[in-house]
This record gives sequence, C-alpha cells and structure tokens, in this order.
Amino acid sequence: MHCLDCSGIGAQIAAVGVCAQCGAAVCAVHSETSEPFLTCTKPISRPVATEPPVRRLLCGTCATAYRAHAACCPQTANAIRTS
Repeated sequence: MHCLDCSGIGAQIAAVGVCAQCGAAVCAVHSETSEPFLTCTKPISRPVATEPPVRRLLCGTCATAYRAHAACCPQTANAIRTS
C-alpha cells in the first residue's frame, strides 16, 4: 500500500499506517500521531478523562481539521484526569 499524499505528487512511498478518521494510507512524513484522552460523563455532567491516553494516527488533512475544531470547540478542556 502506498501513501495517498505521496501518490498525489507522483511518488510511490510505502504507507506506515491508515488515518483513523478518513482511512487514507499515510507515510511517516504525511502522518501525525496524537494521544487524546477518552472521556466519560459522570454525575452532574462532569467529563472525566481516563488514562492511559489512546494513540491515534491521522493524515495531515484530518490532523489540521482536528486542530481547527479543538481551537473552536474545546469540549474536553475541563476534563478531570483519573488513573
């Protein structure tokens, strides 16, 4: 499998993974990993983040979209981390 972004510029570079959001094959150059915390809602609508964080591989396009969304709508900014 080859990286979708590399094939768009005429190169055939082996993919290292698949974007968790859109499913595109991505190489090491065009991928980003993040470690978001999963959250659950406790009584009184209190979000609680569970540990450890999950590992998530995203293509550059989806990573940019997630950063824009996080800047606009920080839903888990007040999450409480637990062990």
